Amino acid sequence: MIGLSRLKGLFRPREKTPEPVVLKPFTPPISARRRLIGRIAVIVLGLVCVVYGFYYALTTPFLLKQFLAPLVPLACFAVWALPDSKNKPTRAMEICFWASFFAALLWPGYLSIALPGLPWISAIRLTGLPLAIALLVRLSTSPQFREQIASTVKTIPLLGRFMAAFSIIQVISIAFSDQPVTSLDAVFDNLIGWTAVFFASCYIFRRPGAAEWWIAAYTISAIGLCFMGLWERRLEHVPWMAHVPSFFATGDDSVQRALQGTRRLGIGDYRVEGVESTSLGMAEFLALGTPFLIHYVVGPFRLWIKVVCAAAIPLIFIVILSTQARLGMVGFFLGVLLYMGIWGVNRWRSSKGSLIGPAVVLAYPAIFLAFMAASFTIQRLKTIVWGNGETQASNEGRMDQLRLGIPLLLKRPWGYGANRGAEKLGYETPGGILTIDNYFLLVALDWGILGFIVYYGMILAVTWNSAKYGWTGEFSRTREHTYLIPLGVALAEFFVIKSIFSQTHNHALTFMMMGMVAALVYRIRFGVKGDPLPKAATPAAA
Repeated sequence: MIGLSRLKGLFRPREKTPEPVVLKPFTPPISARRRLIGRIAVIVLGLVCVVYGFYYALTTPFLLKQFLAPLVPLACFAVWALPDSKNKPTRAMEICFWASFFAALLWPGYLSIALPGLPWISAIRLTGLPLAIALLVRLSTSPQFREQIASTVKTIPLLGRFMAAFSIIQVISIAFSDQPVTSLDAVFDNLIGWTAVFFASCYIFRRPGAAEWWIAAYTISAIGLCFMGLWERRLEHVPWMAHVPSFFATGDDSVQRALQGTRRLGIGDYRVEGVESTSLGMAEFLALGTPFLIHYVVGPFRLWIKVVCAAAIPLIFIVILSTQARLGMVGFFLGVLLYMGIWGVNRWRSSKGSLIGPAVVLAYPAIFLAFMAASFTIQRLKTIVWGNGETQASNEGRMDQLRLGIPLLLKRPWGYGANRGAEKLGYETPGGILTIDNYFLLVALDWGILGFIVYYGMILAVTWNSAKYGWTGEFSRTREHTYLIPLGVALAEFFVIKSIFSQTHNHALTFMMMGMVAALVYRIRFGVKGDPLPKAATPAAA
């Protein structure tokens, strides 16, 4: 009987082992089929990783970038999947932001760390990559942070859409490039040095006082670089030329040219370049700082600040002359004229009983026409603004580039890929250096007509809003809000300078200015408090 009962037990259906009781949101029930598929997927993934690692070890460092590129979207996906957390890596983001700012201000853009087997580590990558990671982690884990960034960007119509579209166009341009690795390098640097910096600025400058610290650091650095420029002009090379450590990429031809400096063709005069790779970049940096110095002179600030900045304006003019870059002179005079006109209008509106504002506004057309006439009749002024026979070759070169570039753009209106426009144009200087001067043309060749529209569209949108909210009266509730005026003037200078200058070393500073404008406009519209204007220093009281 016992044996028979055991035999019957063989034909009975086996009772299922009860599964542990676990709440469904944490461990949903998995069928045997799905469990089998999961095991197969793990095995396949393991085999792929083994093969991937084998070829990575076999080809490193020759294909290092190609093997690291697929890991970037995986890392972004991992960051996106992070759960919401109360931990705030905002402090790390702020530290990286200010490190990026001072690196853009004071670090020579052509000096990069060159370690064996690794890509060059520039200051942008060294400070911008941690900034981008901290920003992404904060965006992924904090709904409040996302809302703060979104609300700041939305204060300027179309700015967020333009910025998102520009970032997407850059990534897509890699697929259209005939050298994807070269384009990938450029897009990577732009995303961490421009896009990440912009969104971080939108958050950081919401805090009262941050914008004032940024502008103060910019102007102090500009004054310090002017003194260093005078020293460089006496030495006729950058002061650190013979003191660069060996682990920097000093063997590259472009680095050597920057360390040794350049001279004006035909006359041989040395051209000051400071921490920029060219004298034109130095002139652009100083020209963008001019509106802030003027603002310190005429704004609600202490007397000693006014005196120091008033003395620094001619100093900047002298150093821009030493760069022998006409774009610096154009930016300098444009900044002075634009600020003078805006200040006159503000003075007229805020001080009804004063005659200074109406006098400046009514005399402005005559002043502008007198300056234009002087720039054509006074030989010295004509030379520094419009150039002479020694600069004729530069003018002709820019026209030749447009004649060659427009047909290329019409042939391929979606662009040739990031960092590929100059090579496709194929224009070389008399010294055999591949170049393209007009950044309008370079943006269009790299990212196409649509990229051109969204890139300059967001600059114009920010410039317009800085002018709109920069007037005195109901908008200028605090001293920090008045910085919208020099910010708008600087961005207008940047827009004009880019028509004749295509280097991007100062772009990080420009994107910080754009984020600062968005944050200040947000604070004005939603009443975020800041330092009040001193009563004795307000235009009405003056």
